[in-house]
Amino acid sequence: MYFTTMPSVPPTIDSVYSNGVKLTVTYSLPDTSKYASGGYISYCFGGNIPPIGALQVYFDGGIFDSIKTACTVPPNGPEAGPTPVILSSFSAERSGTSVTLNWKTEQELNSSGYEIQRSSDNINFETVGVVASKSANSSVAQYYSFTDNSNTLAENTYYRLKMVDLDHSFAYSYVKMVKGSGLKSDIVLFPNPASSNQKVTIGNISEPSKIMVFDNTGRLIQQTSTTSNSVEINNLQKGNYFVKILGQQSGSSTVKKLSVIN
Repeated sequence: MYFTTMPSVPPTIDSVYSNGVKLTVTYSLPDTSKYASGGYISYCFGGNIPPIGALQVYFDGGIFDSIKTACTVPPNGPEAGPTPVILSSFSAERSGTSVTLNWKTEQELNSSGYEIQRSSDNINFETVGVVASKSANSSVAQYYSFTDNSNTLAENTYYRLKMVDLDHSFAYSYVKMVKGSGLKSDIVLFPNPASSNQKVTIGNISEPSKIMVFDNTGRLIQQTSTTSNSVEINNLQKGNYFVKILGQQSGSSTVKKLSVIN
């Protein structure tokens, strides 16, 4: 909301309507941090919201009517301004170890660019690429694409856009999930066969895993856990063994045969 003069008390949202129907939405307190530099106050509300063009937003800047659902905004009061970026579509699609993201904006205001962020748990995200805005200010549809060529994760992956403005403020898109690649490096036991006095390295472990060693009768004789991509086992007597590697994120398991020859 843009103001000709800064109000002494920022108006708060009273209610939001769509085509005459009051919506059930949540409101946050007005953010005045950009008023000095940008001349506006930011308001945020969320819920099951239709397209922005169908909304009527009422503020507590005047006298409420008898049913407390709207208000009279004083002269020279707030005037609605466009949001920095209107994102109308966002998709992510895997092809082998590559994931291609496509998005479309309907409007960009003082837009700097987009950081493409990836996560394996939908909590901790990292930036894997940056795409600059085609135009800092645009009122026509703009189309963008980015390909993440390094996604070999066997589990599901989550993507979002960090939409950055010229003043370094930002907002996040909704999150898109893609299925895991189904690809993982083959787990290696080395040396195999091994001597009883040798340490055996289990390598190419792709996730935190539980390591279980069974003898030829199926009896569990060793068990350990690792968060690295390799682990060592030792103190095995002559004989044949089965080593089971159980992924603690994906739940997948791999069994390898190990021989100890002397």
